Amino acid sequence: MQKIVVKGPASSANLGPGFDTFAIAIDGIYDLVSITLEKQKGIRIKVKRAKIPSEVRENTGGLVASNIFEEFKISEGCTIEIQKGVPAGYGLGSSAATASAVAYGLNKLLDLKLSNSELLRFAASGEVASAGVGHYDNVAGSLFGGFVVVRSAESMDIVNFAAPKNLGICIATPKIPTPPKKTGQARAVLPKSVPLAYMIHNLASASMMVAAFAKGDIDLIGRAMSDKIVEPARASLVPGYHEIRRMALKAGACGVAISGAGPSMVAFVNLKKVKAAKVAEAMKKGFASAGVGSEIIITKIGKGASVLNR
Repeated sequence: MQKIVVKGPASSANLGPGFDTFAIAIDGIYDLVSITLEKQKGIRIKVKRAKIPSEVRENTGGLVASNIFEEFKISEGCTIEIQKGVPAGYGLGSSAATASAVAYGLNKLLDLKLSNSELLRFAASGEVASAGVGHYDNVAGSLFGGFVVVRSAESMDIVNFAAPKNLGICIATPKIPTPPKKTGQARAVLPKSVPLAYMIHNLASASMMVAAFAKGDIDLIGRAMSDKIVEPARASLVPGYHEIRRMALKAGACGVAISGAGPSMVAFVNLKKVKAAKVAEAMKKGFASAGVGSEIIITKIGKGASVLNR
């Protein structure tokens, strides 16, 4: 093969208690990344439908490609064409979608036979271009799909779970401008130390969420979306945060959380009991209570990066 086109899905990280550890792939929202191998050395970036950097070391996909070509001493070059479908700066893993698609695509094109942990390492290296450090949660969601738990230690342990059949996802994204270094700002507000009781609460909630996905218990998954450390610190960064949570839960959501660093909000819905549209409308009203318009997406947990069949 000399060319490949890859879908890199959007993702939602943290999900309440799983800071830098949990993520899901989001069905129906994705970047399309076309990679063409060429005899001419060097990496060239072309961007469609978005104002993101096209310089190789400043683009998440370009940085992934650069790191792969350097480590494996690839003598040829490539052109990477990025068609953005994941909005940047709204907590939906936009940079990770591109980075994971490039890592996945180059692994296929160059027949590198990378392990999952190696794929994750390269994809996460691209996050340095946007966030300054390599984050593993969003790229893990984009790469592997489903509900992903990643332990960013030397062994890079990764486990993913299929979503229960009737688990619906509502995403509300406010129509507000986001700062260029939004992820850095969202991290700056986090506490340097936390009470032991809060740590225990989050540990219990995170453990319960993993158990709930293993069992396929949607209501328990929702109840486990409880965070006493990160979300309280970031609540002020999401207009109408408290009202959005209150109204979504009242409408029947089984759990609500900030999506990644925000400002999008994500709600889980048990479709056997509640219509997702009812929860989505409640979230929209929650943002409206703060004088902010929003866009609503009703979807499900999706699959990971994949080759586009044309």
